Amino acid sequence: MKKMMLTLAAGIAISNAQAQISIAPEAGLNLANASVSGGGTSMRPGLKAGAVVEIPVVKGFFIQPGIFYTMKGTQSEASGSLGGIVFNAKEKISLNYIEVPVNLGYRYHVGNAGSLFVTAGPYLGYALSGKVKVEGNVAGLGGTRERDIDFGSKETEMKALDFGLNFSAGYQLPIGLYARVQYGFGLTNLANASGSSYKNNALAFTLGYAFALGK
Repeated sequence: MKKMMLTLAAGIAISNAQAQISIAPEAGLNLANASVSGGGTSMRPGLKAGAVVEIPVVKGFFIQPGIFYTMKGTQSEASGSLGGIVFNAKEKISLNYIEVPVNLGYRYHVGNAGSLFVTAGPYLGYALSGKVKVEGNVAGLGGTRERDIDFGSKETEMKALDFGLNFSAGYQLPIGLYARVQYGFGLTNLANASGSSYKNNALAFTLGYAFALGK
């Protein structure tokens, strides 16, 4: 029994030694939105850029931590009339995060055509900055107001730490170039005000290039 366990351990060690750890810069489009109390929001396009490291575990499975700069937020629009006076307003919320995902993945090789992969796991985000921009028009007279978002625990502030889950699927060519589609949804209510809710959501389309370390 002991000899069998040693043989198995040696086999795993050799397999892991042969497996290549890879690193991949990755960037693309982030279509961000938010689950907000009251609803009525729409997607806001932004940048997502960073890198991941792929660490093989057993055949087909891998762990993929990473670090990204990602632009999130949302936008909404309202219009109507009051006493015959027509008005409309557009609000844009811009949030910039450093985000650290740690995903578990599975890769299926399609012969010489490359591989398909899926990943899932949690992410932790920290807000670097934020801004609210409101454009209004009343009876043909327009104006714009902007303010920075403050982060903290006060009712007038937003929480800086965000936590959520990521799911992705992609295709990688044998040369290392790959495309990924990913959806992430926040589990943290970032609003401090009583009765308010704000949770980040984002659909991302990215391209990356993986190359083995040590080569």
